[in-house]
Amino acid sequence: MDESKKYIGKKEKFSYGFAAIGSYMIANVIASYLQIFLTDILIISPVFILVLMVVARFWDMANDPVMGIVIDKTNTPKGKMRPYIKVGAFLIFGVALLIFLPISEAPAWLKMVFAAVMYLAFDTAYTIVDVPAMGLMSVSTPNGKERAGLLSFYVTIGSIGTVLPIGLMAVLGSFIPERWVYFAIAAITGVIIFTGYTMLYRNSKERFAMHSEKVKVKDMFKTAIKNKPMLLTLLTSMIAAPRYLIMLAAAYIATYVISIPGMSSETILLLLYVVVGGGMFAGILLTPVIYKRIGYKRTSIIFGMVGGVFLTATFLVGYTNYFAALPLMCIGGLALGAYNVLPYPMVGDSLDYLEWKTGNRMEGVCFSLNSFVTKFNNAIGAIMLSVGIIVFDFVQPEVSGVPLPQSEFTLNGLFAMVTLIPAIFFFISIIPMAFNKYTGKERERILGELSQRRAEQAAFAAMMEEGGNAQAQYTADETAEEVSRAQENQANGHMPV
Repeated sequence: MDESKKYIGKKEKFSYGFAAIGSYMIANVIASYLQIFLTDILIISPVFILVLMVVARFWDMANDPVMGIVIDKTNTPKGKMRPYIKVGAFLIFGVALLIFLPISEAPAWLKMVFAAVMYLAFDTAYTIVDVPAMGLMSVSTPNGKERAGLLSFYVTIGSIGTVLPIGLMAVLGSFIPERWVYFAIAAITGVIIFTGYTMLYRNSKERFAMHSEKVKVKDMFKTAIKNKPMLLTLLTSMIAAPRYLIMLAAAYIATYVISIPGMSSETILLLLYVVVGGGMFAGILLTPVIYKRIGYKRTSIIFGMVGGVFLTATFLVGYTNYFAALPLMCIGGLALGAYNVLPYPMVGDSLDYLEWKTGNRMEGVCFSLNSFVTKFNNAIGAIMLSVGIIVFDFVQPEVSGVPLPQSEFTLNGLFAMVTLIPAIFFFISIIPMAFNKYTGKERERILGELSQRRAEQAAFAAMMEEGGNAQAQYTADETAEEVSRAQENQANGHMPV
């Protein structure tokens, strides 16, 4: 394949970028603010929140793979993925408008029902739109390098979406009551995500889809689990799932743990996001540059070490010594950015391995598994935060939005959740990558064989088409001769036999 040929135009690429910003915005709004909204604004029991997060994960175990199966069995004039993006844009917009509705005066049972319904609705709507959007990139171009570049572009631009809610919080929080500021941020985010996905539906194309409508569901997963590079990538990401604690618990750290003279909790939260987000964004920008030079495997190992070492150092320095702790946490943020970027191009790249191994790519199933892992990681962070709040004796507000003092034990526990605990799991996450053999010369060999196989299949298809055309031409010539003879006989007065 000629990898110098480009298929994706500027308008289409811009649409991917806009959709990425909206997608990352809504995911970060839910991840960063929902938990503290439930505990401090709606004043819902942390035990109930923990149960909700666990139940949601069981729901995820069903809806993500189901969505992948539905996509792989879809074949419409609009494509196998684009129709779901159109529908999902409306659903996610509706959820964004409602999920942060501050019904703090409602009865406790109603608040719990509302929180459960809205969170599960968000989970479902996000699956419907995110799984096909990620899968769409894998079929947008047959050019492997262009495909990997698009995936990296999506994640890099999407990272802007993780920062925008922070700026909105700083601006809107200055004149909107706290109980309504989360609602305002989510509403603005809903408009952006609806616009982004609508543009993506209109401007994108599926150029390289392999249809699997006749493949049985069990065979899809049997095929997908043969994708060893993908499984190792997802396992690495899942082991490092506690890294999500850093952003999830940031609001608690800013409100209860770190105290800087002359700064409000909103300003400290903004500072934390700038520090950690700055490191994360640098990691997002550096990761594609590095993996193009040394490969995915080494890049993953290096950043796993960076996260483990520098977040451990942050914990040892302590939260009172914030002049030293914040720079160390910024460097640790490099690993957050890298681990956010790496799964997408690695899963996309592994589809070539799967095609080489089985003859099928299974874009929908593979990217649904990647989407499941992303939400699993978020859930593990949310569950660990809920458990930490219980274990470390967090004291909830008695009045909505009015925080109460915490013990030293609680403060140290909260700080460990954003430093030491993620660090430990960064170290452990390095282990699966040691077993990844789809790299270097082995990867080149597999891609070479796959390229040759595709060329042979294309040549065979062309030969069959040429043969079919020749047969059709022969039949047409025969028919024309028979018609000519019949007309000649009729002209000579002979009756047809």
